[in-house]
Amino acid sequence: MKTHFSIVVWMLVVSMSLRILIFAQNWQFSSWEYLYFFGNPFVMMTGIFLGIRLYKQLNEKKTSFLSDVKAGMKVAGMYAVLMAAFAYLYYSFIDSEYLMLKLEAQIQTAIENGANDGNVTKHRENGSFFLSAYFMSTITLVGFIILGTFYSSLITFFVRKVRNEG
Repeated sequence: MKTHFSIVVWMLVVSMSLRILIFAQNWQFSSWEYLYFFGNPFVMMTGIFLGIRLYKQLNEKKTSFLSDVKAGMKVAGMYAVLMAAFAYLYYSFIDSEYLMLKLEAQIQTAIENGANDGNVTKHRENGSFFLSAYFMSTITLVGFIILGTFYSSLITFFVRKVRNEG
């Protein structure tokens, strides 16, 4: 891969394909859904590693720890923004019933645990805010930025240790 953006494009292809596969196979509320939730961090780690590796290949002189972290964050940042946009589109248009079904399942659990009508109404109001396409895309963005920062720092540390750069 020749650019950081090409790395991000391949990351998006893999992540979106996983999500669409789970939707197409109707695995949303099964244990197969964990494939997506645990697959995305793996895709992110791989992309960050490839971004740091590309940065080191493009620079002939020795790079600093901070510049290596920034190279990883460049990939993670682009991936986070584009995945947040995909999350919004996915929950708004592709699988628009997913969040409503999840909310109804949570309300049913609250009723089974003895919630009264007032609590159910409050639970429905709060749930409709937290289980919305906008909120899910925001959580995706913030979560991937935080994970990207952590993974970029960790992967940079290990890459520098393996290459004996300090």
